[in-house]
Amino acid sequence: MERFLASHLKGHLMNGKGGGSYKWTVLLITSIGAFMTPLDSTIVSVSLPAIASSLSIDYATVIWVPTAYLASLTVLLLSLGRLSDMRGRKPLFVSGFVTFITASLLCSISYSGLQLIVFRAVQGVGAAFIGATSTAIVTDVFPSRERGKALGINAMSVYVGLSVGPSLGGFLTHTLGWRSIFYINVPIGVSVIALALLKLRETVTPIQKQRFDLLGASTFSFGLVSLLVALTLGEGYGWGLSIIGLFIVGGVLLVIFTLVEKKRGTGAMLDISLFSRNRLFAAANVSALLNYTSYFGVSFFTSFYLQRALDYSPLQAGIILLTMPVIMAVLAPISGWLSDRIGSRILSSLGMVLICIGLLLMSTLGLTSSSTDVVIRLFIIGFGMGLFSSPNTSAVMGSVERNRLGVASGTLATMRFVGQSMSLAIMGAVVATVASSEVLSALFIGLVPSEVEVAAEAFVEGMRRAFIASAFIATLGVFTSLVRGKGK
Repeated sequence: MERFLASHLKGHLMNGKGGGSYKWTVLLITSIGAFMTPLDSTIVSVSLPAIASSLSIDYATVIWVPTAYLASLTVLLLSLGRLSDMRGRKPLFVSGFVTFITASLLCSISYSGLQLIVFRAVQGVGAAFIGATSTAIVTDVFPSRERGKALGINAMSVYVGLSVGPSLGGFLTHTLGWRSIFYINVPIGVSVIALALLKLRETVTPIQKQRFDLLGASTFSFGLVSLLVALTLGEGYGWGLSIIGLFIVGGVLLVIFTLVEKKRGTGAMLDISLFSRNRLFAAANVSALLNYTSYFGVSFFTSFYLQRALDYSPLQAGIILLTMPVIMAVLAPISGWLSDRIGSRILSSLGMVLICIGLLLMSTLGLTSSSTDVVIRLFIIGFGMGLFSSPNTSAVMGSVERNRLGVASGTLATMRFVGQSMSLAIMGAVVATVASSEVLSALFIGLVPSEVEVAAEAFVEGMRRAFIASAFIATLGVFTSLVRGKGK
């Protein structure tokens, strides 16, 4: 077996593509990486009620446990994507895992809400290194005729991570406590680091003469984080002058970023012409933004709904939440394979339509709904996501030149995680229109039975409105997906 593997790992690089079985070795390594970050996200989501009770975190604070991770991840992706094109992808990929598993250990020993939020933000930094490079690494070694299939398998790994997360998180939280959910990252991370150091080749030649766009990276990062913080804090602190000020600062910085990038041209962190002159790139990225903005908060709020409104255990809630990522994992490689033959437009647009239908059906759930009612709705959303993701990713990565794969990967990942952050913020803000943070905290922490009952009714009504708002966002995504054109 060793001789067989050795002989097949001697594939040569030809025009930036991996020969022999090397490309499949790369896909294995990056797919393990793709499995890890969503695993951590869904483990945390299903464990949030237990974390809130253990650390006495109120509603306005507990939402920062997932948001801190997403915010720090999001603001760094584009910068790191550009940096990987200039300096190489392997070092960033490995560094990301070192940071990620270190932060995971720190999360496991947190004894206050503030500590956990800070260490989750550090986890997000590590995840940004991984997310900015993994898709580019896969795209770089696979020929165009196999790109959709490879990215479909990579996407399947993401959904397998999403699938395992809820049930594993529920089991660990139920048996060993919520701190154990962070330990699982360590053996997986160490394995990926070892494989990457031994097997990955660097296919990017460092560009010594080109300077990194520090001004563009700074204005983008600070502008985006200002907007995300304003969206997240607005519901808890009110839409006063400080929140409006954050919106203004964020908007101004992003305008400056656009002007800076236009001036720098091809030397910019993000070449604006990719959006202004490449319709497929622009439409597919905007579709990804709307896709994740519409659906990502489903797991977060459904987890609380199942455990606090319907009184399911963390393990039971985790098993029910398996529905959506399981169907996503099954469909992702199939839709990726199909997109190699018929393009991304039909598959991605149909996927957005199904997500919209599923969200509208989620808005009909109530305090007397059964687990079957929830499973059917999650299945429809998962089916839509399975159709959308791989073809859309393949479209973005196939629409740029090889020397911009890192930027394309970073841009798409940025859209994905901005959408995830906005989903939590928007749905949280809509829920808060029905019930105050204090009332919802009684539900999340579960202190006083009478308050919990009242809060459950308010939460369900707010959740219904949030799903309707999300369905409207998904409808916008249908139209942006359709205007991408027919190109593969």
